[in-house]
Amino acid sequence: MKPMVNRFVIALALSSGMSTVFGQSNDAADKALTQLTEGNFKQAKTLATAAMSANPYGSLAYAIHGRALAAENDLAGAQTYLEKAIKMSPNNGVYYAFEGANLKNQHQDAAAGKAYDKALKLLAAPASALEYYARGSVYEAQKKEEAALVDYTKALELNPRFALCYIKRGRIYENRKQADAALTEYSKAIGINPAYASPYFLRGNIYYEQQQYDAAITDFSKAVELDPKDVDALFNRGVMYKKKGNYDQALADYAKVLTITPNDASVYGNRGNVYLMQDKASLAFSDYTQAIKLDPNKASYRVSRGNIYQRWEQVDSAFNEYNRAIALDPQYADAYLERGNIYLNKQQYEPALADFNKVIAIDPHSSNGYLNRGVVHHDKQQYAEAIDDYTKAIEADPKNMLAYLNRADAYEATGNNKLANADRKKYADLGGKLSATAANTRKEIYPKGTFDPKLAEAALGRGLSKIVGRACTKKDGLIFSAAGVKVVLLPVTPYLEEWYELREKKEGKNTSVFMSKEANQYAITAISGSDGRFAFEGLKPGKYFIQLIHSFNQRKTARIYTGSDSWQNGPVREITNYYYDQDYLVARSQRLEKFVEIKEDGETKKITLANGLIKTCDF
Repeated sequence: MKPMVNRFVIALALSSGMSTVFGQSNDAADKALTQLTEGNFKQAKTLATAAMSANPYGSLAYAIHGRALAAENDLAGAQTYLEKAIKMSPNNGVYYAFEGANLKNQHQDAAAGKAYDKALKLLAAPASALEYYARGSVYEAQKKEEAALVDYTKALELNPRFALCYIKRGRIYENRKQADAALTEYSKAIGINPAYASPYFLRGNIYYEQQQYDAAITDFSKAVELDPKDVDALFNRGVMYKKKGNYDQALADYAKVLTITPNDASVYGNRGNVYLMQDKASLAFSDYTQAIKLDPNKASYRVSRGNIYQRWEQVDSAFNEYNRAIALDPQYADAYLERGNIYLNKQQYEPALADFNKVIAIDPHSSNGYLNRGVVHHDKQQYAEAIDDYTKAIEADPKNMLAYLNRADAYEATGNNKLANADRKKYADLGGKLSATAANTRKEIYPKGTFDPKLAEAALGRGLSKIVGRACTKKDGLIFSAAGVKVVLLPVTPYLEEWYELREKKEGKNTSVFMSKEANQYAITAISGSDGRFAFEGLKPGKYFIQLIHSFNQRKTARIYTGSDSWQNGPVREITNYYYDQDYLVARSQRLEKFVEIKEDGETKKITLANGLIKTCDF
């Protein structure tokens, strides 16, 4: 089961600048603007309220108050104050930039676009850090990252303590996968204002992506310390605790989130995962069910609940959950993976293969997708394809223990014991446990190649030719007809040729070489008569391999000693020994086989299957 996707909510970044740009501010407004610049939103709102009381017509105070409300996610209240600021100063591009961001956060994209267009016209020639910041935020919203980065950098040149610009630049670097540069930006923002929660949260997210879980927990904890109701920091810290196996601490964080946002489906989903890791399946099931109730369109919750059904061996219910998940999200790989496992367990190989192929199509780096597809090929004794898939699983995840173990079995099945032993050692090195077993003195190996059923089926198509023959075995000068024996005809394919060549090289006292079960299914069988005669009719031109195992009992006679008499004949002592003849049976088994080629349709081939030249056995 794949862990629930973590949510990482980015705190709303606000703008700041120098109040002297507006020409209608007071000391309280200047101070409010400074606090806003450095990320102290509560102080900025308090000072802006004081500024509005001192000067009811100062537009800057209304704009700052609106942006502070936006930081608290009071978007409707923020809109009211921003509209007042614009009404007082209709030619101020910064206010329109603020309004555009607020409207976008309310998903009013059309209105936001108009506000942004107005802002760009009015900010054609920025003159302050705030104006560069405001224009940069518009460029960023329009996905013009390079232009935004230039403006944020210019704003920082004019005001090096503009913490929000560092946040904005950090986000752009993060989008560009430049994690180290983003970390530097967030750390600079913290250096300016250690009481600013947002950069701790954002830096914690990067530490998580880098699997630096302790560092991430430290940053999320600091964000929670600064804002105890920061549900996103609490949630993400819970995810980190889960990653580290600190399940009780993870549960405590999820519980705190639910006291603040009791209808958050993602919390129930993640908490269900923790319960499952603690083998508390009933509690996990309850949480997954609640998550589905709150968010019925989330495919992952269906898969998670399906996994519980699987654990309880309620396979039909699990199958239904996976089908619902796929209907909700046709690109959700885990649903196909789990449904494919059900097909695989039922030996329904074709639908299983289709599901695992879908997993790999969605996620070409899915280690488990390749692993499970390899199992399908393995079960079908298609060892070359199985080994190839296990290798791809290992390339995608070098710590996938099962891929090493399964590949070892596949190598062993094809006679490559050296590679098999190397893979088993790697499995053990990764923590896998290998139990001692009894030595198998006789090995069974298979061709590495893949059998092509379509090729075999085509070769067995209907024709006008036939093969007739007789089978005999010669032992101790006696001729034994193969009476009532099953005779098998197989089409000669590359797979059969590989098998035959492997058998010629490897078969011996301790080694048997077999074809796959599937390959053996594409055969025609006949039963020989009392004189060993058999026939195959309706064949088309092509090359065939005919084989039978002639098992019979050979009657032999042994002279059994029963005793003796002795007497004295003058000076000579004479002895007479007594014997009788006893018949006994000796079990014999002889493999008889031959390659036969039909060149023309309508041709009749006559063959003899025997262990040498037996003239009386000719057809």
